[in-house]
Amino acid sequence: MMLGGVGFQAGLDEARRKKIEAERQAAARVAQEQAPRPDIIEQLKDLKALHDNGFLSPEEYRMAKRKVLGD
Repeated sequence: MMLGGVGFQAGLDEARRKKIEAERQAAARVAQEQAPRPDIIEQLKDLKALHDNGFLSPEEYRMAKRKVLGD
């Protein structure tokens, strides 16, 4: 009889852990969505200036530009 009670409690504990983890993941998604996003135009201007001044090769510039644009 005691074993059934322990198993039931273990099931409740597992359900509680899963619920807490789901709430944490949801909160993390909301925080990520609400985070300020850098101004893409400013980033592209900065990259262009770095390229024009010789700090980035043409390939590095293209790769960085793709990253900023999300390609």
